[in-house]
Amino acid sequence: MKRLLTPCLMMTLIAVCADAQANLNISVFFDANSSYADDAKEVWVEGSQLRPYRLSLYRSITTENKQTITAMEQAVIKDGKKAADKEIGYIGSRLYYAFLSMKPAASGSTVRRYVFYRNASLKSSTKKDATLVYMEGQITMEELKNLFK
Repeated sequence: MKRLLTPCLMMTLIAVCADAQANLNISVFFDANSSYADDAKEVWVEGSQLRPYRLSLYRSITTENKQTITAMEQAVIKDGKKAADKEIGYIGSRLYYAFLSMKPAASGSTVRRYVFYRNASLKSSTKKDATLVYMEGQITMEELKNLFK
C-alpha cells in the first residue's frame, strides 16, 4: 500500500505545481517540454526555502535568445491586460519591465500570483538577456517590490 500511495501523492503534487500558471500566456515558458527551455536557464524553488519570503512557489527563466525574448514580451503584455494590478515600463516601443499582480487561479483562493519580467538587453550594452519570473504566496506586491530592489 505504501508503495502505491507515495507515487500517487508525487503525481498529484506535480500536477498541482504544473497547473500554477495554466491560465496565463506565460505558462508555455515554464513547460518542461517547451522548445523555449532548450537555451534558457531555469530556476524552480518550492517549500521551506521560500517560507521566510511568504512565498510557496518561485519559477524563473532567463534567456538570451532574441526570438524567445520577443515571445516572452508578447505573452507578458497579454497577461498584463488581465492583471489585477500592474506596473509596466517601456523603452521606446519595447517592454522593458512588468510587475503584474494576477487574480487568484481559483475563486475563493487566498494565494496571490505575481509575474515579473525584465529585458536587461534594452538598457545594457553588456547584458543580452531577459528574465521572466512567476511567484505564488501570501506576500503582498509592496513586499515583493522591496525584495527586488
